[in-house]
Amino acid sequence: MLKLLAGFVGAEVNLALRRAATTALLLLLGALLFGGALVALMVALFIALAEAYDPVVAALLIAALSFVVGLLLLIVAYARLRTRSRRAASSFDLRAAAIRAPVGPAVPPAPPLAAQTVLGIAAIAAITGLILGRRI
Repeated sequence: MLKLLAGFVGAEVNLALRRAATTALLLLLGALLFGGALVALMVALFIALAEAYDPVVAALLIAALSFVVGLLLLIVAYARLRTRSRRAASSFDLRAAAIRAPVGPAVPPAPPLAAQTVLGIAAIAAITGLILGRRI
């Protein structure tokens, strides 16, 4: 019975790894295609601006636009990072937690499950999975 359950767990782990690898590959390909599209857009913008202005002016305009957009994104990311760290520091202040007295009655920890209970739950889960049919 334990060998059957270990086989189920192994199959689920393999399925999860396959899904994660496929997702990572799709994200990588999407990012590469998106980057290529951005480069093509920048080249087209340069050509259009070079016809209207001088090529040096076109390059400077594109560089300035990229600089401003990048700077705005970095400022937004920094602001989000700072607010998150302040919030975490205020809610998890260790010195204040050590000084405060515990609130409410102390709740004893739940007793650990017996080995028979865990095996029973695993057996019921395995039988239910076989009845309903598992898709891998």
